[in-house]
Amino acid sequence: MSRLFRISMAGSLLLLLGFASAPSAQDLAKFGEAEFKCVAKKQNAAGQYSRSALGAWAQWEKKQNDARLDAKLARAGVKLAAAFGKAEAESAARGVDCVEQTASAAEIEAVVAADVVDVVAAINSGLDLSDRKDARCGARLLRASGKQSKRLLRAESRRTRLAGTGKVYSPKKSTKWIKAVKGKGKASKYKRGTSKLGGRPNSFAKDWRRARCGTDTGEQDVANRLAALSDHVTFLTLVSPALDDSEFQPVSPVGPIEYQGRTLNPRCGFDDSPDYHFFVKRGSVNKVVMYYQGGGACWGNLTCGVPVCKNEANLVSDDPDNASAGFGDLSNPDNPFKDWNAVFVTYCTCDVHFGDSDMTYSGILPDVNVSHRGYENAKVAEKFAREHFLNPDAVFVTGSSAGSYGALFHAPALIEAWPTSSFNVLGDGGNGVITPSFLQNEFGNWNFEANIPTNVPGALEAISSGAGMVDYIDAVADFYNRSTWAHYSTAYDGGFGGQTGFYNVMLNDSNPFSALSWWEGTCEFNEVMIDQAVETADLASENYRFYIGAGSQHTMYGNNKVYSDQSGGEDQTIVDWIVDMIAFDPDSSDPTEWQNVECTDCETVLPGDPIPPVAQTAPFFNDMGDTVIMCSE
Repeated sequence: MSRLFRISMAGSLLLLLGFASAPSAQDLAKFGEAEFKCVAKKQNAAGQYSRSALGAWAQWEKKQNDARLDAKLARAGVKLAAAFGKAEAESAARGVDCVEQTASAAEIEAVVAADVVDVVAAINSGLDLSDRKDARCGARLLRASGKQSKRLLRAESRRTRLAGTGKVYSPKKSTKWIKAVKGKGKASKYKRGTSKLGGRPNSFAKDWRRARCGTDTGEQDVANRLAALSDHVTFLTLVSPALDDSEFQPVSPVGPIEYQGRTLNPRCGFDDSPDYHFFVKRGSVNKVVMYYQGGGACWGNLTCGVPVCKNEANLVSDDPDNASAGFGDLSNPDNPFKDWNAVFVTYCTCDVHFGDSDMTYSGILPDVNVSHRGYENAKVAEKFAREHFLNPDAVFVTGSSAGSYGALFHAPALIEAWPTSSFNVLGDGGNGVITPSFLQNEFGNWNFEANIPTNVPGALEAISSGAGMVDYIDAVADFYNRSTWAHYSTAYDGGFGGQTGFYNVMLNDSNPFSALSWWEGTCEFNEVMIDQAVETADLASENYRFYIGAGSQHTMYGNNKVYSDQSGGEDQTIVDWIVDMIAFDPDSSDPTEWQNVECTDCETVLPGDPIPPVAQTAPFFNDMGDTVIMCSE
């Protein structure tokens, strides 16, 4: 597959990759529902094939007739291909391409056949098939295994179909999703059916005990092999094999693109670099990282005219394959995201990924035209992700600097998009420390409020009232109470493009040159940031945490400090804290440990942290050879 491909709404390639125009409202109750139904039917067909294949092997046990075995397997393969073709045709009739979403029938057949041979070999270990009793016993175990493999894939099929309705998840405890976990009815049957022990409690165990075999292999070993078969099929149907799994590939969407009743026209913010690109990579597990790139922001004639933000999506310099540090290094065995699917949402609209306006900024400099289309670009990436990662087990939404806000504000839509997935949302180096003046006079230029979810009580009010990040996180964390939310920042997040840099610009009437003396905002930023983090943790204590590291480094995601920084304590490196975050289950009566972390020696500037160009510039001072930050009380 070529590394560089373009997606055109008019071209056939668009249909292949799932950017076809969305079906009309009367065709689909929910976006992608036809695709979910198609994939569910394919999973069910794969379950039927696995049972037929294991049944064919069960008959083989008695007389070892290879020709008869091959004929039965071939007939089962023909039925599998027919079922796939029918499901794809029905989906196409509803305007949704389902071919590229999954592996082909032949590929699924080959994977299942290999897993079936593995199960057969395990069961036959210790059996003498020339002995009629052993042969009958082996056949019974293989038939039981066939029933179990069908149960498992039927359960996955039901899970996929329900996920496509959009009705399974809701954050409140009286809703269908909670009933699916704890209650009665169809949904709870589906939940029980996803157990690797099978759709009916202990059914496989009972079948195994009835066989009374002398096989050397135990019931749990075979159950695990059958679960692996189910997992293989599930992955090959939920994660599109059309995507490259060896490196990130660029996606260059061209509008108009129809999505959720809106026409999207992705582009970068400035007229001299309008083309937009984002990147995607296929992993080896059914989990997705949605990462929003950083790059500053602008909101007026001076800030956009200088400018102080990233205004280009570059196919070369933005390529995530260039990353070699932190969580961007996918070769590091300690990276918790090394095997995940990834969508890298490039940034070039100067509006923290959530702007929705076209502005002409007049003033001292010549007029500057800026298309703040971050919201549209992110929605196009969301659409692509939904069409290629159908029903992830887990989604980690994050971003750095400006991308921190992209993660925190797009997360609600992503939770709605993947209603059965577990969610973690982390803002890296974007804590919402802004001035009242900026909020009142400049913030509205991005038309940010237009797309705050109105179904989340208090979310829009938090922004429109000026309460800001604290109340917003409280609102979304409470509403989506099965997800986790978090902020990371160093205590004195600095540098020209750091939080103190932009805060200092706001403190100085939006003068972009104030970012050059970013350290002047250091102490006030520190005070406001910590107050907000603590207040948010008090309000949303069930599923929100913060991590405040030492020093003045801006963002951590692409920095190797994530593995080594122990400023929060020996057992609280950033990677350990994030692993705890992923494992944390707000629904559990005994949740795993995941704590707020605050540096114990916050004022010490770590090696590589930004410092003023002139030594002994307040509040940065030399202390016995170390640079420390000393703010007056």
